[in-house]
Amino acid sequence: MNKRYFRLIVLAICVLTILFAAIPTAMAFGQNLSLGSRGDDVTALQQKLLSLGYLDYPNATGYYGQLTKTAVVRFQSNNDLSADGIAGPLTQGRLYSSSAKSLLLRVGSYGEAVQTLQLRLKELGCFNGTGTGYYGPVTHAAVISFQQANGLSADGIAGPITRNKAFSKEAVNAPSQSATSFANTAIADIALAQIDKPYVLGGNGPDVYDCSGLAYYAMTKAGFNVQRYSASAYSDVSSWAQITDTGSLQKGDLLFFRSDSSSYIGHMGIYTGDRQFVHASSGQSKVMVSSIDNVYWQRNFVLARRVG
Repeated sequence: MNKRYFRLIVLAICVLTILFAAIPTAMAFGQNLSLGSRGDDVTALQQKLLSLGYLDYPNATGYYGQLTKTAVVRFQSNNDLSADGIAGPLTQGRLYSSSAKSLLLRVGSYGEAVQTLQLRLKELGCFNGTGTGYYGPVTHAAVISFQQANGLSADGIAGPITRNKAFSKEAVNAPSQSATSFANTAIADIALAQIDKPYVLGGNGPDVYDCSGLAYYAMTKAGFNVQRYSASAYSDVSSWAQITDTGSLQKGDLLFFRSDSSSYIGHMGIYTGDRQFVHASSGQSKVMVSSIDNVYWQRNFVLARRVG
Protein backbone atom coordinates (compact mmCIF):
# COMPACT_ATOMS: atom_id res chain seq x y z
CA MET A 1 0.00 0.00 0.00
CA ASN A 2 1.24 3.48 -0.88
CA LYS A 3 2.64 5.10 2.25
CA ARG A 4 0.78 8.32 1.52
CA TYR A 5 -2.58 6.51 1.41
CA PHE A 6 -1.72 4.58 4.54
CA ARG A 7 -1.00 7.81 6.41
CA LEU A 8 -4.29 9.28 5.18
CA ILE A 9 -6.20 6.23 6.41
CA VAL A 10 -4.53 6.42 9.81
CA LEU A 11 -5.28 10.15 9.99
CA ALA A 12 -8.93 9.55 9.08
CA ILE A 13 -9.27 6.91 11.79
CA CYS A 14 -7.77 9.30 14.36
CA VAL A 15 -10.13 12.10 13.34
CA LEU A 16 -13.17 9.81 13.54
CA THR A 17 -12.06 8.56 16.96
CA ILE A 18 -11.79 12.11 18.25
CA LEU A 19 -15.17 13.05 16.81
CA PHE A 20 -16.92 10.06 18.36
CA ALA A 21 -15.22 10.71 21.70
CA ALA A 22 -16.44 14.29 21.57
CA ILE A 23 -20.05 13.28 21.07
CA PRO A 24 -21.61 13.33 24.54
CA THR A 25 -22.93 10.11 25.91
CA ALA A 26 -26.12 12.09 26.25
CA MET A 27 -26.83 11.42 22.55
CA ALA A 28 -28.07 8.04 23.75
CA PHE A 29 -31.08 10.05 24.91
CA GLY A 30 -32.54 11.00 21.56
CA GLN A 31 -36.02 12.22 22.51
CA ASN A 32 -36.70 15.78 23.61
CA LEU A 33 -39.00 15.93 26.63
CA SER A 34 -40.91 19.16 27.12
CA LEU A 35 -44.26 20.63 28.23
CA GLY A 36 -47.02 18.18 27.43
CA SER A 37 -44.81 15.08 27.16
CA ARG A 38 -46.04 11.94 28.86
CA GLY A 39 -44.83 8.41 29.51
CA ASP A 40 -42.17 6.30 31.17
CA ASP A 41 -39.33 8.57 30.01
CA VAL A 42 -40.97 11.50 31.79
CA THR A 43 -41.48 9.37 34.92
CA ALA A 44 -37.80 8.40 34.94
CA LEU A 45 -36.80 12.04 34.39
CA GLN A 46 -38.96 13.19 37.30
CA GLN A 47 -37.63 10.47 39.60
CA LYS A 48 -34.08 11.57 38.88
CA LEU A 49 -34.95 15.24 39.42
CA LEU A 50 -36.58 14.28 42.72
CA SER A 51 -33.51 12.34 43.86
CA LEU A 52 -31.30 15.37 43.19
CA GLY A 53 -33.65 17.83 44.89
CA TYR A 54 -34.80 19.83 41.87
CA LEU A 55 -38.47 18.85 41.69
CA ASP A 56 -40.84 20.41 44.25
CA TYR A 57 -43.35 17.59 44.06
CA PRO A 58 -43.66 14.44 46.15
CA ASN A 59 -44.01 11.88 43.35
CA ALA A 60 -43.28 11.28 39.68
CA THR A 61 -46.48 11.63 37.63
CA GLY A 62 -45.32 10.80 34.12
CA TYR A 63 -46.63 14.15 32.87
CA TYR A 64 -44.27 16.99 31.89
CA GLY A 65 -46.05 20.01 33.36
CA GLN A 66 -44.89 23.42 34.54
CA LEU A 67 -43.37 22.06 37.77
CA THR A 68 -41.23 19.63 35.79
CA LYS A 69 -40.15 22.39 33.41
CA THR A 70 -39.16 24.58 36.39
CA ALA A 71 -37.16 21.68 37.83
CA VAL A 72 -35.38 21.14 34.52
CA VAL A 73 -34.52 24.85 34.31
CA ARG A 74 -33.08 24.66 37.86
CA PHE A 75 -31.02 21.63 36.94
CA GLN A 76 -29.76 23.19 33.71
CA SER A 77 -28.82 26.44 35.45
CA ASN A 78 -26.94 24.60 38.20
CA ASN A 79 -25.13 22.35 35.73
CA ASP A 80 -23.93 24.93 33.18
CA LEU A 81 -26.47 24.01 30.51
CA SER A 82 -28.74 26.18 28.41
CA ALA A 83 -31.73 26.77 30.71
CA ASP A 84 -34.59 26.37 28.23
CA GLY A 85 -36.66 23.92 30.28
CA ILE A 86 -36.47 21.26 27.58
CA ALA A 87 -34.92 17.94 28.56
CA GLY A 88 -33.01 17.21 25.41
CA PRO A 89 -30.14 14.77 24.88
CA LEU A 90 -27.50 16.97 26.54
CA THR A 91 -29.66 17.69 29.58
CA GLN A 92 -30.65 14.06 30.03
CA GLY A 93 -27.09 12.90 29.54
CA ARG A 94 -25.87 15.18 32.31
CA LEU A 95 -28.84 14.37 34.56
CA TYR A 96 -28.15 10.63 34.48
CA SER A 97 -24.37 11.02 34.78
CA SER A 98 -22.25 10.81 37.90
CA SER A 99 -21.28 14.46 37.44
CA ALA A 100 -24.84 15.77 37.91
CA LYS A 101 -24.87 18.42 40.67
CA SER A 102 -27.41 17.92 43.45
CA LEU A 103 -29.47 20.55 45.27
CA LEU A 104 -29.80 18.29 48.32
CA LEU A 105 -27.74 19.06 51.40
CA ARG A 106 -27.05 15.97 53.46
CA VAL A 107 -24.40 14.37 55.66
CA GLY A 108 -21.08 14.85 53.89
CA SER A 109 -22.09 18.03 52.04
CA TYR A 110 -19.76 20.97 52.45
CA GLY A 111 -19.75 24.62 51.46
CA GLU A 112 -21.37 28.02 51.74
CA ALA A 113 -24.90 26.69 51.31
CA VAL A 114 -24.40 24.41 54.33
CA GLN A 115 -22.99 27.26 56.41
CA THR A 116 -25.94 29.52 55.52
CA LEU A 117 -28.36 26.78 56.53
CA GLN A 118 -26.55 26.17 59.83
CA LEU A 119 -26.70 29.85 60.77
CA ARG A 120 -30.41 29.99 59.95
CA LEU A 121 -31.11 26.87 62.01
CA LYS A 122 -29.21 28.48 64.87
CA GLU A 123 -31.53 31.50 64.64
CA LEU A 124 -34.48 29.11 64.81
CA GLY A 125 -33.15 27.47 67.96
CA CYS A 126 -32.48 23.97 66.66
CA PHE A 127 -28.73 24.12 66.04
CA ASN A 128 -26.14 24.64 68.79
CA GLY A 129 -23.02 24.39 66.71
CA THR A 130 -21.31 27.02 64.59
CA GLY A 131 -21.38 27.70 60.88
CA THR A 132 -18.62 25.30 59.95
CA GLY A 133 -19.96 24.65 56.46
CA TYR A 134 -19.75 20.90 57.06
CA TYR A 135 -22.98 18.88 57.14
CA GLY A 136 -22.21 16.43 59.91
CA PRO A 137 -24.32 14.53 62.46
CA VAL A 138 -25.15 17.68 64.46
CA THR A 139 -26.51 19.47 61.40
CA HIS A 140 -28.39 16.32 60.45
CA ALA A 141 -30.04 16.25 63.88
CA ALA A 142 -30.85 19.96 63.71
CA VAL A 143 -32.54 19.53 60.34
CA ILE A 144 -34.64 16.66 61.69
CA SER A 145 -35.62 18.80 64.68
CA PHE A 146 -36.64 21.64 62.36
CA GLN A 147 -38.54 19.34 60.01
CA GLN A 148 -40.49 17.79 62.87
CA ALA A 149 -41.43 21.21 64.27
CA ASN A 150 -42.59 22.39 60.84
CA GLY A 151 -44.60 19.38 59.73
CA LEU A 152 -42.12 18.23 57.09
CA SER A 153 -40.85 14.77 56.29
CA ALA A 154 -38.15 14.28 58.93
CA ASP A 155 -35.39 12.63 56.91
CA GLY A 156 -32.54 14.95 57.93
CA ILE A 157 -31.94 15.95 54.29
CA ALA A 158 -32.19 19.65 53.47
CA GLY A 159 -33.81 19.73 50.08
CA PRO A 160 -35.53 22.74 48.47
CA ILE A 161 -38.76 22.28 50.45
CA THR A 162 -36.93 22.20 53.80
CA ARG A 163 -34.67 25.13 52.91
CA ASN A 164 -37.52 27.24 51.52
CA LYS A 165 -39.44 26.65 54.75
CA ALA A 166 -36.42 27.47 56.91
CA PHE A 167 -35.95 30.84 55.23
CA SER A 168 -39.64 31.73 55.16
CA LYS A 169 -41.53 33.96 57.60
CA GLU A 170 -43.65 30.95 58.55
CA ALA A 171 -40.71 28.92 59.87
CA VAL A 172 -41.45 27.59 63.36
CA ASN A 173 -38.70 27.64 65.97
CA ALA A 174 -37.61 24.18 67.03
CA PRO A 175 -36.37 23.09 70.47
CA SER A 176 -32.61 22.66 70.67
CA GLN A 177 -32.51 20.04 73.40
CA SER A 178 -32.65 17.06 71.06
CA ALA A 179 -29.94 18.57 68.86
CA THR A 180 -27.68 19.15 71.87
CA SER A 181 -28.14 15.59 73.08
CA PHE A 182 -27.43 14.26 69.61
CA ALA A 183 -24.33 16.43 69.33
CA ASN A 184 -22.87 15.06 72.56
CA THR A 185 -23.62 11.52 71.43
CA ALA A 186 -21.90 12.30 68.13
CA ILE A 187 -18.69 13.21 69.98
CA ALA A 188 -18.48 9.66 71.31
CA ASP A 189 -19.44 8.04 68.01
CA ILE A 190 -16.85 10.02 66.07
CA ALA A 191 -14.15 9.13 68.60
CA LEU A 192 -15.13 5.46 68.49
CA ALA A 193 -14.64 5.48 64.73
CA GLN A 194 -10.94 6.20 65.35
CA ILE A 195 -10.24 3.00 67.31
CA ASP A 196 -6.84 1.40 66.60
CA LYS A 197 -5.42 4.51 64.95
CA PRO A 198 -1.91 5.29 66.26
CA TYR A 199 -1.10 7.46 69.26
CA VAL A 200 1.27 10.31 68.41
CA LEU A 201 1.98 13.14 70.83
CA GLY A 202 0.36 16.29 69.46
CA GLY A 203 -1.75 14.37 66.96
CA ASN A 204 -5.06 16.01 66.01
CA GLY A 205 -6.29 13.46 63.47
CA PRO A 206 -7.54 12.26 61.18
CA ASP A 207 -4.81 9.59 61.17
CA VAL A 208 -2.97 10.00 64.49
CA TYR A 209 -4.01 11.31 67.90
CA ASP A 210 -2.99 12.08 71.43
CA CYS A 211 -5.67 12.09 74.14
CA SER A 212 -6.72 15.74 73.85
CA GLY A 213 -6.27 15.68 70.08
CA LEU A 214 -8.84 12.91 69.84
CA ALA A 215 -11.31 14.95 71.89
CA TYR A 216 -10.62 18.06 69.79
CA TYR A 217 -11.16 16.15 66.54
CA ALA A 218 -14.40 14.55 67.76
CA MET A 219 -15.83 17.79 69.13
CA THR A 220 -15.11 19.82 66.01
CA LYS A 221 -16.47 17.12 63.71
CA ALA A 222 -19.61 17.02 65.87
CA GLY A 223 -20.07 20.73 65.21
CA PHE A 224 -18.68 22.38 68.34
CA ASN A 225 -16.52 25.48 68.04
CA VAL A 226 -13.61 24.61 70.33
CA GLN A 227 -9.91 25.41 70.52
CA ARG A 228 -7.12 22.85 70.60
CA TYR A 229 -6.23 22.55 74.30
CA SER A 230 -4.46 20.09 76.55
CA ALA A 231 -6.42 17.67 78.73
CA SER A 232 -5.85 19.90 81.76
CA ALA A 233 -7.09 23.01 79.92
CA TYR A 234 -10.22 21.23 78.69
CA SER A 235 -10.96 20.19 82.27
CA ASP A 236 -10.97 23.88 83.27
CA VAL A 237 -13.62 25.02 80.76
CA SER A 238 -16.10 26.29 83.33
CA SER A 239 -18.91 26.86 80.82
CA TRP A 240 -19.22 23.09 80.46
CA ALA A 241 -21.17 21.36 83.23
CA GLN A 242 -18.95 19.59 85.75
CA ILE A 243 -19.71 16.02 86.80
CA THR A 244 -17.97 14.32 89.70
CA ASP A 245 -20.12 11.21 90.07
CA THR A 246 -19.40 8.54 87.44
CA GLY A 247 -22.94 7.26 87.93
CA SER A 248 -24.23 10.47 86.33
CA LEU A 249 -22.19 10.22 83.15
CA GLN A 250 -23.81 10.48 79.73
CA LYS A 251 -22.50 9.43 76.35
CA GLY A 252 -20.15 12.09 75.01
CA ASP A 253 -18.99 13.43 78.39
CA LEU A 254 -15.28 14.21 78.61
CA LEU A 255 -13.43 12.32 81.38
CA PHE A 256 -10.28 13.60 83.04
CA PHE A 257 -7.65 11.61 84.90
CA ARG A 258 -4.47 12.11 86.86
CA SER A 259 -1.80 9.44 87.38
CA ASP A 260 -0.62 7.57 90.45
CA SER A 261 2.47 9.74 90.57
CA SER A 262 0.86 13.16 90.05
CA SER A 263 -2.25 15.10 91.02
CA TYR A 264 -2.02 17.01 87.72
CA ILE A 265 -4.62 16.12 85.09
CA GLY A 266 -2.64 14.59 82.27
CA HIS A 267 -5.07 12.35 80.45
CA MET A 268 -8.63 12.43 79.11
CA GLY A 269 -11.16 10.25 77.33
CA ILE A 270 -14.73 10.32 76.06
CA TYR A 271 -17.50 8.37 77.77
CA THR A 272 -19.26 5.95 75.42
CA GLY A 273 -21.82 4.44 77.79
CA ASP A 274 -21.93 1.14 79.68
CA ARG A 275 -19.12 2.30 81.99
CA GLN A 276 -16.63 2.53 79.12
CA PHE A 277 -14.66 5.33 77.50
CA VAL A 278 -12.58 5.78 74.36
CA HIS A 279 -9.17 7.42 74.57
CA ALA A 280 -5.81 7.72 72.81
CA SER A 281 -3.45 5.75 75.04
CA SER A 282 0.27 6.52 75.05
CA GLY A 283 0.90 3.25 76.90
CA GLN A 284 -0.85 1.14 74.27
CA SER A 285 0.16 3.48 71.41
CA LYS A 286 -3.34 3.58 69.91
CA VAL A 287 -6.92 4.72 70.28
CA MET A 288 -8.77 2.18 72.39
CA VAL A 289 -11.72 1.57 74.72
CA SER A 290 -11.27 1.03 78.46
CA SER A 291 -13.56 0.48 81.43
CA ILE A 292 -13.96 3.27 83.92
CA ASP A 293 -14.37 0.54 86.56
CA ASN A 294 -10.79 -0.60 86.00
CA VAL A 295 -9.00 -0.11 89.31
CA TYR A 296 -6.44 2.28 87.82
CA TRP A 297 -8.96 4.53 86.07
CA GLN A 298 -11.37 4.43 88.97
CA ARG A 299 -8.60 5.47 91.34
CA ASN A 300 -7.41 8.34 89.16
CA PHE A 301 -10.69 9.77 87.89
CA VAL A 302 -10.89 13.50 88.77
CA LEU A 303 -13.98 14.88 87.04
CA ALA A 304 -15.98 14.99 83.81
CA ARG A 305 -17.30 17.83 81.67
CA ARG A 306 -20.43 17.89 79.48
CA VAL A 307 -19.77 19.92 76.34
CA GLY A 308 -22.43 22.45 75.41
